[in-house]
Amino acid sequence: MLLRLLVTFLWLILISQSKLDSCEHWIKQLGDLDFFTEAQIRMVCMHQKEWVKDRDEEAGKKFLEVTTDNQLKYLRHVEQCTRENCVRDARRKRRAISKSIRKEIRMMSPAEVRDLGIAMNGLKNRQIDNITAWDLHTLVHYPDSAPGAHWGPAFLPWHREFLRQFEIALQTEVPTVTLPYWDSTLDQGLPDESDSVLWTDELLGNGNGYVKTGPFANWDTNVFMPLSQIPVKKLYRSTGGREQDRLMTPKDANWIITRKNFSQLTFCHDKTFESMHGLSHVWVGGFMYVIRVSPNDPTFYMHHAFIDNLWEKFRQNSQTREERENQWATKNCNDNHGFDVQMKPFTIQNRDGLSNQYTDEWYEYQPVRHCSEQDATCDSPFYWCDMKLWRCRSRVVYGGNCTGYEGTQICYNSVCSQGKCVVPPRVRSATKSRIEDGNMGFKEVVWAKTVMLDKDGKGIEDELSRIVITDLETNQTQIVFHSGETEYPEIPGTVYLSIPKPRGGKMSRVSLEARDQFGRYCQAQCINSTSERYQVCQPFLNISLNSEHSSPVSFTHSMSSRTFLDLDLSVHPRQMRPEMPYIVFACSRKLVTSAMIKQAAELVRAPVSHENYVFFRVAVFREETSSYQIEVSPYSDVGPIFSSSIEKAASAFDPNIVFVQAPNPELHREGVRVRVSILSNNNRVQCQIKCTEKDGSMHECNGDVDLHTDTTLSQEDVFTSDPHSLPVLGWNMKGHPSIWRHKMPFLTFHC
Repeated sequence: MLLRLLVTFLWLILISQSKLDSCEHWIKQLGDLDFFTEAQIRMVCMHQKEWVKDRDEEAGKKFLEVTTDNQLKYLRHVEQCTRENCVRDARRKRRAISKSIRKEIRMMSPAEVRDLGIAMNGLKNRQIDNITAWDLHTLVHYPDSAPGAHWGPAFLPWHREFLRQFEIALQTEVPTVTLPYWDSTLDQGLPDESDSVLWTDELLGNGNGYVKTGPFANWDTNVFMPLSQIPVKKLYRSTGGREQDRLMTPKDANWIITRKNFSQLTFCHDKTFESMHGLSHVWVGGFMYVIRVSPNDPTFYMHHAFIDNLWEKFRQNSQTREERENQWATKNCNDNHGFDVQMKPFTIQNRDGLSNQYTDEWYEYQPVRHCSEQDATCDSPFYWCDMKLWRCRSRVVYGGNCTGYEGTQICYNSVCSQGKCVVPPRVRSATKSRIEDGNMGFKEVVWAKTVMLDKDGKGIEDELSRIVITDLETNQTQIVFHSGETEYPEIPGTVYLSIPKPRGGKMSRVSLEARDQFGRYCQAQCINSTSERYQVCQPFLNISLNSEHSSPVSFTHSMSSRTFLDLDLSVHPRQMRPEMPYIVFACSRKLVTSAMIKQAAELVRAPVSHENYVFFRVAVFREETSSYQIEVSPYSDVGPIFSSSIEKAASAFDPNIVFVQAPNPELHREGVRVRVSILSNNNRVQCQIKCTEKDGSMHECNGDVDLHTDTTLSQEDVFTSDPHSLPVLGWNMKGHPSIWRHKMPFLTFHC
């Protein structure tokens, strides 16, 4: 038994060492080139191993166990249509004979972008038995379906065929559509590449978290996102979310198109090209991060169209027509990458993917025309001319980072000032007026809190930062704005959510869409009660009086009390700390961590009160017909006697709770001792007086109370100088209202 354990242990060491050695081999081969960091090489190495693992484990069957006859018929039809260049056109009912002109996505007209979105959504919504047409194309890319799609010489021809079939599928939805490409070298080198105009509502939608804007907003996926700590089954991105990742550079592109032989672009001869292609996959993140599921994101097809474009430039630059169709690698990596081997799962062979027919008859790429000293213009409003490089580059979004480019045209619909793309004040003012126009409020509401944070985890305090609240029952919307400068106990960046009031045991369901002051989408993060960490979440809230059916949100019907939500007012003022709400919004292209979110609340401290007096509570149980006064007498000469009728000083919510006044212990280092008495016609009433200690025990006492800044010396912990907090003083208002708890006052009178 011991020998078996020892052998198993040594085998595990050898296996782990072999994996390490194989990646070390990659580092030795690729480390000599000035293209990759060691971390990037290891990342690509592990992706290759993951692909092989998924192939051997038949990962596709976890996606779709059995492909139906209708699904196979659809895929075969698309492949046949690719060979014949046929496009369904119900109006003309004939074959289209013109070549598709593939443009860089930012060179497309608004109408072309709109039609592309229509076609892609058409595939996404087209059901073929138990799966959509889009997801079927994704399944084709799985390693057990396409074992030769990656890590060998078939990589380029396989994806050329795959893209062409996908383009044909798009044209069955909108006949005039062509597949665009994403030239990531136009974004590379921007002050913050994730601020590229590409990741906006007008083009590909937001890149920070769940895709909630643009033509692919709220797309479902047929599988959970791999490697995620939370279950994600919606289209998701994390553009530039990790500092070590990068996009392809002009230097990368030039290296590719200047190779001398096809084999130099193939994995077993030189790992460089296929490794380069993976950089943009990882930079986009989310579903793009893992190769087999990357076609869930439309960005995949545009990225691979760019890779195909670079390959075609190499073919035109370095090969004759005959060489383009016949050059192959001498090292095939494995049997799936042979020249005359079937290009699984298609019916053609790998050699067919080299055919000149693709670009002779079916499509061609329209190059990006770069600016020059003779013509300093670019062919798209999404480009600007960088006169230092004489290149057209992607513009940066409003609110984005433009550091070092003041005085240039880098900003989209804005100007670069002090390192940020901004607009004049008059435009901001007009923007808010336009947003507010027609903004209707819900009739009856409850209030909840959220916080909007920037990339550094600091609260956004700008009147243009806002949240659109949609009642999912009625589809009615309301927009709420940041209300201005925050005051304690508010956390900087606090926004109050007005949510339809739940009635008759029913639940209110709302969706939230947060935008920062620049109109950029903000990603929701919710606290996980198990791990006590914030994590990315869908921006939906269920509000119910029943905590079992409600999101764990603190809410109140009282507008005056909403300030104190997520706060424990049953502790000493020195111990009072606001807590982050259940849901917050990170308005950043980069990852805002749970620690950063929590720190925003931890930095909030109660200001030292310099008011002369504080309020504290006394419980007084008396006959309803009695007319009593309450009196508070300081022992030393620290302030006057406080006196009031009990009816006047009693809480509006609980007539047995009376608010009284005493000198502020913050102004008296030794603390304050007072005696509380109940009077009738200026005569002391003999009442039973009980004191409740901090451990919950009760005993008879004489009505004396010590108030002190030191919690260990203060008999009554619950006091405040803020009269606005009196209705909720003594309440712990953290979490759902059903779990709020009220702390008894130190003094209780039974008269």
